[in-house]
Amino acid sequence: MGHSLVGKREICKYVRRSWTTVLDWVKTSGFPAAKIGGVWESDTSLVDDWKRTKIKPCQEVKNI
Repeated sequence: MGHSLVGKREICKYVRRSWTTVLDWVKTSGFPAAKIGGVWESDTSLVDDWKRTKIKPCQEVKNI
């Protein structure tokens, strides 16, 4: 089980990207974060799973 990421700063720190990038991912790529009660929240295990789905197709292309 992952750890909660509470607030924009924690989410950005975990993925090492700007809030602009993270928000774009939320809107266009299904990044696992949501605003709950006025605070952005996510979970490290969900983020890690999301990253794996994004990395896997790239690895398949490399092996060609």
